[in-house]
Amino acid sequence: MFGIGIIKGTIIGMGIGVMAGLALKEVCKMKKKKDQVCKTENDIVDTENS
Repeated sequence: MFGIGIIKGTIIGMGIGVMAGLALKEVCKMKKKKDQVCKTENDIVDTENS
């Protein structure tokens, strides 16, 4: 019984770790995309002012 609990806890812990990793990856993707959009908008504004 004790061994099963350890295995079950390990599986649950790994599942939480994987979910957190995927969430963090998506946040980074969105942040990069937002930075690229801001950079592009700034380039457009700069060319219009020139």
